[in-house]
Amino acid sequence: MRVTLSTLDTCESSFTPLVVIELAQDVKDETKEWLKNRIIAKKKDGGAQLLFRPLLNKYEKETLENQNLYLVGASNVRLLLGAEAVGLVKECTDAAMRAFTYGTRHNFKGFHDNNNDFLTMAECQFIIKHELENLRARDEKMIPGYPQAKLYPGKSLSKSLSTCISESALNSGYDP
Repeated sequence: MRVTLSTLDTCESSFTPLVVIELAQDVKDETKEWLKNRIIAKKKDGGAQLLFRPLLNKYEKETLENQNLYLVGASNVRLLLGAEAVGLVKECTDAAMRAFTYGTRHNFKGFHDNNNDFLTMAECQFIIKHELENLRARDEKMIPGYPQAKLYPGKSLSKSLSTCISESALNSGYDP
């Protein structure tokens, strides 16, 4: 049976942060919410199906004031399926190097169903970065909160966001 991302439960309240996203200080709330929803949405709905939460203060009760820092992670199964999607090469039990596939995961050296350290931190971060960079526009015509930022089907959201926010910062006199 083939495992698909739509069958995964990614509603984990606690996860290991792998990537930090920092948004410009003046990003509109509706843009943040839209981006968050795209990051956590299921793959079949055009999302990255990743785990996402704001960076919290040391007491983990409230977000850091005036900061737009967000933590992104993924479930172990999501990372393994991502490893297959990016064509990650790992060592097999027969010492050969092969592209990892979720279906043959038990043939890879060091893989056990109950361990979460089969993938290195760098591999996990690469997978998350790849997924974020490959978020694409679907039916959206613009970035919420930025009507001047036009979107076209298949256009990279990360590139569109960085361009839109940079232009907004320039127009407001922000000097990075």
